Amino acid sequence: MSIHHRHPLHEGAEAAAITRLRRSLIRLQDETRLLRRDLLRRKYDPSQPRVPAGNSGGGQWTSGAGGGSSPRPMPGFGPEGGLAETGPGDGFVVDETGAESWAFYEESRDEAGDVAERAIVNRDGSTIHSEYAASRQAGFDERHTVTTPEGDKVTFETTGRTQTMRFGGPGGDVIARSIWTPDGPSAQVTVQRVFADKLLANGAVLFGWLSSQNGDGLQAVMGFNAREFRPGASSSLQLGYVGQLTEEEVEAACYRWRQVEGFAARASNAAGPVSQYPSTAVYGTAVHSRFKTYVDDQHDWRFQAERSFLKEQAEPMVDPVPYGYRGSVRVDAYEYRDDGTLCIYDLKTGKSIVQDRRAEILATAASRGLAPIRRVIVTEVRPLR
Repeated sequence: MSIHHRHPLHEGAEAAAITRLRRSLIRLQDETRLLRRDLLRRKYDPSQPRVPAGNSGGGQWTSGAGGGSSPRPMPGFGPEGGLAETGPGDGFVVDETGAESWAFYEESRDEAGDVAERAIVNRDGSTIHSEYAASRQAGFDERHTVTTPEGDKVTFETTGRTQTMRFGGPGGDVIARSIWTPDGPSAQVTVQRVFADKLLANGAVLFGWLSSQNGDGLQAVMGFNAREFRPGASSSLQLGYVGQLTEEEVEAACYRWRQVEGFAARASNAAGPVSQYPSTAVYGTAVHSRFKTYVDDQHDWRFQAERSFLKEQAEPMVDPVPYGYRGSVRVDAYEYRDDGTLCIYDLKTGKSIVQDRRAEILATAASRGLAPIRRVIVTEVRPLR
């Protein structure tokens, strides 16, 4: 009996066809409609070249091919401004594991290889349109427009360390503005209460994505400011800043951050590989237990681990909330400073990231239980083995 071997070219063609099919199926999702709308309205640096009129793809933004060569569309974007269908390394990334909060994203890069624009579609139906300016002529350094499944759109526009938040998109009304200082966010324009909940929801989406990109010297933070700061009283929080900072900036505001990172890595190494445990949940418990021991060994009442706080509480409590108490949330670790700054460290041992409104829930619950609080900074910590 003869054996017929499949030609490598046939296998490659089938693999490419499967890839195209997967992309096409994903593009049929409702989230893609939101993405297409945003992409069609996207704004680039005005100095970025376009394909000359009369040519194929005329009027599109290009990567700037010069001389007599033909301009080409930015990687990842098809000839009609939609998602590209084919091409290896075209800037289109699909999460086939199902472990990430995002379903897929598409990005374009400038001539230097830096990301110029990125469009993310999350599994919950929310989208993020990120723009990174090549120069200050654009009026910003980076801009992230987040659209929730309900259609609420908020733009987080950052120049230097000043962040302006606009409702309705890049051209919308300014609803908040803060400056990131060495101590944390400092509000310049107070959030209007009518927009507070929408701002938090959109900010949580952006923080979730940015947290998944931690590394290479950058760390995502979500900062809150207290509407009032009075000793002996609790106060509601307003979102002040969502973005990536350098590790040095994070450490300047949260003194224990590097130590917490070290404790997380140490706990993970002591727990051993996840394959030795019956489930990832059991593994996570083992890591958290060791992590708590390392924090407790510091014997600092300002630096605590595995403490629970009530989600709904009008006044600070004197007695600790029991673990697992109904209506409570557990904070993996927090650091309280004498100036009223509270740093919350959310320890993650699996693929899941801070999402929904967990960061805001942690910040609000802990601030009510530890008043007086001037500001709260939330950041995610993952063990680095």
